[in-house]
Amino acid sequence: MVDGIFEEFADEINAKVASSVQDREREMARNMLAEGDSVEKISRITHLSEEEIRKL
Repeated sequence: MVDGIFEEFADEINAKVASSVQDREREMARNMLAEGDSVEKISRITHLSEEEIRKL
């Protein structure tokens, strides 16, 4: 029972960390766009798709 609770808690933490990383990548992409960097360069650095970057 304790293992199940721990696994559920770990899954929740992992989801929050992944969400935070994605938020940070998008923030970085917005800043790079503002600086005039190319979509291709931003995609290489942030690992976001070019399509997602264009939506920002």
